[in-house]
Amino acid sequence: MSEKKTKLIRADEAQVLLLDRLLAEIRNVKTRLEEQIPVGAVEPIEKFRITDVRRHMLLVKPWFSVSVINDDDHNDVFCIVNTEKSFEEHRILPHETYNIAMITAVIKDLLFWCNHGETSNVRVVGVR
Repeated sequence: MSEKKTKLIRADEAQVLLLDRLLAEIRNVKTRLEEQIPVGAVEPIEKFRITDVRRHMLLVKPWFSVSVINDDDHNDVFCIVNTEKSFEEHRILPHETYNIAMITAVIKDLLFWCNHGETSNVRVVGVR
């Protein structure tokens, strides 16, 4: 038979240890909640040209929402939001704006392209 040695601590020491652990967990939760609060609109990215070659836009920090504005007079633009999780193509007609808003900051990337032989100018505005 082996005897297991345990060290007993006083009740007040146990309370301090428990409070320290709770404080650390509360700070962790607070940090995660602060990350989910939008800090404001991202400045519009300069107009950029979209062609039939797919253009992938990685975001530095995840966004809550995004607006894609097709400034072209004649050609459509196609867009996929969050290519890791979605294959849903959004068609953006000339002078149309495509908007998507999420509850949390989960928009990590965008993928753009036009039909074969076409080009278009787009602007992107997001909230992070």
